[in-house]
Amino acid sequence: MKNQLLEKLEKVQAVIREREVGIKKLERLSAETRRAFDSAIKALVSARDIDIFEEIKERRNHLRQWRISIFKTIWPINFKYVLSMPFIYGMIVPFVIMHIGLQVYQQVCFRIYRIPRVKSKDYFVYDRHLLPYLNWLEKINCLYCSYGVNILRFGMEIAARTERYWCPIKYAKRIDDTHSQYSKFVDYLDAKDFREKWQGLRDFSDVVAKENLENEKECDFKK
Repeated sequence: MKNQLLEKLEKVQAVIREREVGIKKLERLSAETRRAFDSAIKALVSARDIDIFEEIKERRNHLRQWRISIFKTIWPINFKYVLSMPFIYGMIVPFVIMHIGLQVYQQVCFRIYRIPRVKSKDYFVYDRHLLPYLNWLEKINCLYCSYGVNILRFGMEIAARTERYWCPIKYAKRIDDTHSQYSKFVDYLDAKDFREKWQGLRDFSDVVAKENLENEKECDFKK
């Protein structure tokens, strides 16, 4: 009986020792896991701090470059440019008035004459200000110049279609840089066929067909 009790006691002690070993292993594993977790957190915090410092440094450099760009733009001051600025930028007033007048004219008269109206989107192009190597003042000037030149191109096409309808006669003297309709005009001394050709030129179906073809090409390109 005594021997049996001793055996049971030894078994209980063996189980307790095994459990103690297991608990120590778990504690050691838990400590290792905690250390690994703490190391990972420290690494992440350190990397984040580096990223923040790098971002601050990058923004500071960008601001410095922007200030240098402004300084280079306005200095040294060229006084002949300063004196001409009111006359250059003052042209925005007649440009806007011209733009409004051209639109009113073609919307009214071209409808009466059945002349296809000139589409603004084909003449008002703005993309040079998107170039990254231009500073802010140069981009503004590019927008302004584009508007002025595009207004003149737009008005030239409206005038060309009007001239084709009312007076499609070529000049006696040869001229360069003619508008889009000039090549279709009647020769200077072609008195015999002038009336017949004039009536034919009042049919703008060729212009409509050309615009439709260009629109189809544009749609195909976008696809």
